[in-house]
Amino acid sequence: MRLLSRCNLVAYRLPPRWSGRIHLSTEVSFLELDDKEKITYLFKKDKILQNKFCKFLAKGFRGIVWYNENNWISYSWISLPETDGPPHLPRYIRQLPIYWIFYCRTKEEYRGHGLYKASLSILCNWARERDPKAEVYIDTEPSNVPSRKAIEAVGFVPAGIISVWTLGFPKLGSVVIGGSWNKEAEHPHPGVDL
Repeated sequence: MRLLSRCNLVAYRLPPRWSGRIHLSTEVSFLELDDKEKITYLFKKDKILQNKFCKFLAKGFRGIVWYNENNWISYSWISLPETDGPPHLPRYIRQLPIYWIFYCRTKEEYRGHGLYKASLSILCNWARERDPKAEVYIDTEPSNVPSRKAIEAVGFVPAGIISVWTLGFPKLGSVVIGGSWNKEAEHPHPGVDL
């Protein structure tokens, strides 16, 4: 782990006039991750995710999980305007009164069935039902081509590039110490790192 490092993220925003529904190509169910019991049950095999998601819940974030029988398949989280934003972003961005979708993952064997796009659609619809003028954002790494394509397929548009500076501590992890958001910066072509 490097002591000081920088990463770049491509940011997207949901246009003001958006309404979208995504259809799935698989039969699975989803739950809102709104209590510790659901988190403990569906993530019983992964104590790290259990702890992380319980912390997200305590911070007021909302999450959803797709599951099959009693195992998770895909999850996604969103911060709310009244909460501190996603922990991977610089503090001044976390303090903006906006919705931010983050920490999304689909198990490899379930990718390509539309779960990620469905999750984004559900969270966007929920935010706009809660506040019709809601500002909704999401980010990903420039090289994450499948994520970028899904984000754009749902209807998000480019919203610049975020640079994040982190300070790493061996055995303790890393902490975000700063960064910047150039909202006018053009996104690189998919698959090109900044």
